[in-house]
This record gives sequence, C-alpha cells and structure tokens, in this order.
Amino acid sequence: MQIIKIAALTGLFAAAGSAALAADLSRVFVSSPTTMRDFRESSRGLYLRGTLGYADYKHPEADVAVQPDIHGLSRERLAHAAVIGTGLGYRFNANVRADVTLDHTFDARFKGVVPGPISGTTTLADSGQFQSSTIMANGYLDFRPVMGLTPYVGAGLGVAHNVLSQQVLTIYDPETGIGASRSIAGGDNFSLAWAVMAGVAYQLSSNFTFDLGYRYVSMGDVKTRAFDNGAGLEMESIGAHEMRVGVRYTFN
Repeated sequence: MQIIKIAALTGLFAAAGSAALAADLSRVFVSSPTTMRDFRESSRGLYLRGTLGYADYKHPEADVAVQPDIHGLSRERLAHAAVIGTGLGYRFNANVRADVTLDHTFDARFKGVVPGPISGTTTLADSGQFQSSTIMANGYLDFRPVMGLTPYVGAGLGVAHNVLSQQVLTIYDPETGIGASRSIAGGDNFSLAWAVMAGVAYQLSSNFTFDLGYRYVSMGDVKTRAFDNGAGLEMESIGAHEMRVGVRYTFN
C-alpha cells in the first residue's frame, strides 16, 4: 500500500510539472490574443483611396479632315502615359464596396499617316497631344482572402473629358518630298466612359490597404474644333489598359 501511495504521489507531481512546463512553452511560442495584430478591414465604413498608374493605349480609330475630304489614318497610335487618381468610397460588408473616383491621364503623343497619296501630295502625316480626365462610379466584389491577399473584380461607369491639342498637319510635296507643316487649333469634349477592373489587395494595418490592380477604361472620342469645317483630327474608340498601384485608408 505504501508503494502504491508513493507511485501515485510521484505521478501527480510529474503531471503537475508537465502542465507547468507546457504553460511556460505556450507563453514563449504562442502569442496571446491581446498581443496578436488583427489587420482585418472593417466590414463597413468610409474609405479614401489614391492611385498611380501607367496607361497603354490601344490603337484609336482616327480621321483627318483636309478640305474638301476626310481621310482615314493608318498606323495611328497613342504613346504611353502616366495616370493619377483619387476617390472616396464606402464598404457595405466584407465582400461589397463602391467608390467615386477622379482620374487624370497625362499628355500622350498621337501620330498617324494617310495610307496612300492624296490630291497634290505624296503623303500626309498628323500628330498631336491627348489627355483625359474621368469621373466614375465604381462597384467591387471582394473575394475570400488567400494567404493575406484579397482578390477583387469591379466595374465602373462615368464621364470622360477628352482634350486634343498641339495638332500639327504635315503635307509632303510630291515632287520635292519636302513637307510643309501647319498647326491646327485643338478641341475637347465630354464622352461616356466605362471601365472594368481586377486586382489584389493586401492589408497593411487596420486602416491601410495596399492595392495592385488592372483597369481597362474606354474614354469615347474627341475632335478638334475645326474638324467639321474641313480641317483637323477626330479620334474615336479611345481606350487604355492601365496597371495601377494604390493605397486605401479606411475610417474605423
């Protein structure tokens, strides 16, 4: 009986020692709930956003007017340009949010040529500067986070203010091949704009979220003021593929 009592007491002390050691290890290797950082974005509330990006324009459809005719251009292109934007949004729940954004695309160089000889010339080349500002209402669907990254898709609808400036029309003499250039007054107009977006977000803190995304934006058209009177340029179906980085600040 004495042996049984000693064995029982020994087992009791061993169990107590093991529990104490486990408690000490848990304090070393496992953070307490009060010290672990919780960076989950608020399920609802206002947020501000800012973005920087790079626009790669698709080939626009362009025509040049030289009295009395209008000629379709070939090899027309818009050069790459920088994009900057800001916006104010609201998160309705963990998956749905919306915002209103204002974006500006800086000057992009336009170039194009008439594909064949026209009356009295060997060829005709046109150039100018294009820029656009868009204001859009956007909606987004955020998916379940994967390894800290939250994929999303979105779409937007709004208005683009397009500006075409510094247009230079160069007409080459068929005999000498020497070109004569003349400047044409620019123009601007408002067009319907729409966009589709996709990207991933990463929560930096309870307030800040890093955003890496892609946007295709359609900006409509623009033409110089004298185009309808037989002098100038018209561009249609203007669109750009944009890669964008940004930050969202959520008001907790």
